[in-house]
Amino acid sequence: MAAASTLFATMNLLARLATGHASWSLVAAVRALVGLGVAVAVARLRGGSVRVADRRAMWVRSLLGTTAMGCTFLALSRPSLPLGDVVTLLNLGPVFLAALSPLVIGERSGRRVWVAVPLAMSGVVLVVRPAAIFGGGAPREGALVTAGIALGGALATALAMMALRRLGPKESAEAIAIHFSATATVVFGAIAIFDHGAPRVADLAPMLGAGVCAGFGQLAMTRAYTLGRAARVAAVGYLAVVVSAIYGAIALAELPRGAAWVGMALVIAGGLTVALPRERASPGR
Repeated sequence: MAAASTLFATMNLLARLATGHASWSLVAAVRALVGLGVAVAVARLRGGSVRVADRRAMWVRSLLGTTAMGCTFLALSRPSLPLGDVVTLLNLGPVFLAALSPLVIGERSGRRVWVAVPLAMSGVVLVVRPAAIFGGGAPREGALVTAGIALGGALATALAMMALRRLGPKESAEAIAIHFSATATVVFGAIAIFDHGAPRVADLAPMLGAGVCAGFGQLAMTRAYTLGRAARVAAVGYLAVVVSAIYGAIALAELPRGAAWVGMALVIAGGLTVALPRERASPGR
């Protein structure tokens, strides 16, 4: 999962660079298409099965994943929030996962969710800094809309991960990645036809790079979630927040405000609260 997180953080940076001129839907379509090629190539090299055993569950997972991807690329394309802030909000998935998994897939989250949710939500407030609470005039244009899109992406991601847990080991990582990538390619390709924003030649490299990073990241993440408990595996996903913030500071000169750093820490703390396993005392203690 650590490898997947680093790859997705790199994808986030490349996607923001590419969407400076190209439409978010085109960048998403290219990401999905390249990811599809990566999944097919890996499946052929490994000789893995791409047969789908539970078609209904697979469609649910792919459509939820496509929704999450759409929110992700749309939020990344909007410069109203720094890259690190957007990725922080997108990584609220584990908190949503912990809160909803007992109801949806029967995985107990424990009492710690009641600590995690207030921590994470406090972090969201510090990252977005709504003027109604902090004053100082209106927030940066579109910041609240971007935050809402990112939160919607986090919720869709949590639902997709729960759908992935329902699939479990009966479906191969390659089959899941191929089905999802093919679905996303068709959906975003159709949207891109009606979306404006022609890419420059210079945009092609980050677009393709985002697809390659996401393709390998998708396979690594899918494998991790099918083997481990959803909330615990998601804990390592917070590495993407740190890496994305570093990328934003170095490559985009987007230095998060002091309050935003605290907000990021609170969101990560909330996720780790529900994700990390509890220590159990041995009988001799």
